[in-house]
Amino acid sequence: MISYFRSILPSRLILLVLLFLAIQLPLILWGIPGTAPELLHMLVGERLAEGFAMYRDVYDNTAPLSAFVFWVLDVVAGRSFLVYRLAALALLLLQALLLNAIFNRHNVYASKSYIPALVYLVIGSLSFEFNMLTPLLLGNTFVLLSLPYVVTLSKEGFDNNRLFVGGFMLGLAAMCFLPLALFLLIGAFGVFFFASNTFRSFLLMLCGFIFPYAVLMTYYFYTNTGQEFIELHLLRPWQLQVDFLRPPADVAKLMAIPALVLLISLLSTASLPQRLVFQVKFQQVMWVWLFVSFLVIFTRDEITVATFVLVLPPLAYFSEFFFNSNRKKWLLNLVFFIVLGGVLVLRYRLVLGINPYLSLEESPLLLPEAPEMPVEQTTVLVLGKDTRYYIQNRPVTPYINWELAQRHFKRLNEYDAVFRISQNFSGERPAFIVDEVGLMPELSYKIPAVFGDYTPTDVQGVYQLTD
Repeated sequence: MISYFRSILPSRLILLVLLFLAIQLPLILWGIPGTAPELLHMLVGERLAEGFAMYRDVYDNTAPLSAFVFWVLDVVAGRSFLVYRLAALALLLLQALLLNAIFNRHNVYASKSYIPALVYLVIGSLSFEFNMLTPLLLGNTFVLLSLPYVVTLSKEGFDNNRLFVGGFMLGLAAMCFLPLALFLLIGAFGVFFFASNTFRSFLLMLCGFIFPYAVLMTYYFYTNTGQEFIELHLLRPWQLQVDFLRPPADVAKLMAIPALVLLISLLSTASLPQRLVFQVKFQQVMWVWLFVSFLVIFTRDEITVATFVLVLPPLAYFSEFFFNSNRKKWLLNLVFFIVLGGVLVLRYRLVLGINPYLSLEESPLLLPEAPEMPVEQTTVLVLGKDTRYYIQNRPVTPYINWELAQRHFKRLNEYDAVFRISQNFSGERPAFIVDEVGLMPELSYKIPAVFGDYTPTDVQGVYQLTD
């Protein structure tokens, strides 16, 4: 099996794609319940499609380029978990093939093969969380696109345009998910290893990185949204409040197979024969990539299996040194089939009914059924973290993210916060308010012009607009 993918014939590529689709499509078409992050992304796209401005009329820390993608998906397909999953599937496949093409084009190995793409796609099929269209997955694509622009200088000569484009791609990655700005470290090491004039080259790359942000900042300042943009996008992701969205033990169990593949691959690099200088330098860059990936993962406020998508590129790179080594073929095939079998067992554990034996809980990311509401297909505001009320209803007002909404609702003793809430309700008021935190009595007292028109319904905590 492994020997088959050591060739770059078109038939290998076709089989690779078919294998990936055979693993992924049955579960996607079978129908997996939606997740809270995906629903929040849909709400952001829905609000933007209705003509509201990000950060000014939509309080959420979704990066601007990711918000644009969610807006486009809402215009094309509306709220569709299937479309989101298929888009993520296509993106994961594109990343694997793009990374493999970069490796083969620049001869980073002694021979060309499809093994990196094979490992990327098999490990990328480990969990449904890799099929979530997240800002991190979007940004990872632009990080991969930047790679050939920062590692080929010694082969192609000093080229200003390539350095600028490499920085520009990293800027777009940060505009999808701001912590990916840390991958400038890879750009810096790439410039250090390959460029002739290190300081000037890095400044040029930095200019490419800053350029999309300069254009974006100009737009937001022109639309009087600069303060919100700085607060919600540029400053918010650096809170460094590390938290696991699902039990750490479950994350460890699911990531045991990738960890094993990475370990044996890294150990295989110790016995490599002498190689070209470019290949050695490229490997040093991938070591930095691996370090930066873990740095981004373990400094986020939301750690789950989906965040480990950043490790797939260096994992795919180093796996070549094991699966394309001179070890006995039966051993290499055995290891690969164990990995493939483990991935299939973990991915299909619910269908096979073996989840109780693995002691893996359902991800807290999954959305349960929508709670009881007096009516559906109406406008709603939820004062709390339970976004299930939005499944069958449409959000209004900028407060779709409760964590960020507390910038105002947690400061009701301050005039500015009360004024902001009143101002945000002046243009649109929800037909129902779901009060999970018990704020309605205080809001009715302090802002009667807005909240005085809401009366309790038969459902506890749900208020209806009567005016």
